[in-house]
Amino acid sequence: MKLKQSIRYQLADFIGPVIVYYGIVAAAHVVLFLAWIFTPATIHLGGGLTVFSGLFLFICGLCSFHDNLPMHLQNGVSRKTMYTAWLVVTVIVSASMALLDALLATLIDFTPLWSVWQGGNDVHLFISCFGLKPLARAGFGEAAILVLFSWLFSFVLLALAMTLGYFIVVFFYRLPVKLRIVVGACAGFLLFFGVPGVKILDTNLLGEGLRAFFRQYLEPALEFIWENPFALMGTWAVAAVALAAVTWLILRRTTVAR
Repeated sequence: MKLKQSIRYQLADFIGPVIVYYGIVAAAHVVLFLAWIFTPATIHLGGGLTVFSGLFLFICGLCSFHDNLPMHLQNGVSRKTMYTAWLVVTVIVSASMALLDALLATLIDFTPLWSVWQGGNDVHLFISCFGLKPLARAGFGEAAILVLFSWLFSFVLLALAMTLGYFIVVFFYRLPVKLRIVVGACAGFLLFFGVPGVKILDTNLLGEGLRAFFRQYLEPALEFIWENPFALMGTWAVAAVALAAVTWLILRRTTVAR
């Protein structure tokens, strides 16, 4: 019973934000449509809806831990139950938002002004990424299959984004305050200067051996993953499962911060 209650409690935290998010999405599309009416021009929104949904769920993942842990522990709910409930909520929210994104994208695809407004692009991220036939030009059966795979593609991506956000907040929560500052500063430094620094070291110390290794072994694998939708979804799914497992290893020994 505690698991069901925890699922309901954590799921309730998402209802309001998700409604507000889709209200903003709808308003943004209305504004873009009005902007097109008064200043006719091609507006490209290919795949943007799912990308913004992924960013939204990433932020939700970052905000889903601090209040939940002490509340659950104070009410006699174990970390395992709380985390299991959060995984269930992640699946429910990601699947629901992926479905809403797919339905909204399909609705936009089949509007009469689609060909003028979007310039022939497709709002579905799955179709845009792999250069597939735009939904409005496909037959009913083909369109149904494309929407199904678009939903699955978005679901895995959204689940990964939400899992990544939760992992980051649990990881930093577990660290002492001073170490959080050090790790955050190092992460920011590597984000901006990591790649240029590695290139300089590779050129001066390794004679560009690292670049040769990347081109020979890693680049073909990355190209295969990026060009194959099933390989890409599988990679995202494996990454999400790995992050979820590591998050649990950190969470099970995490104490409530005072």
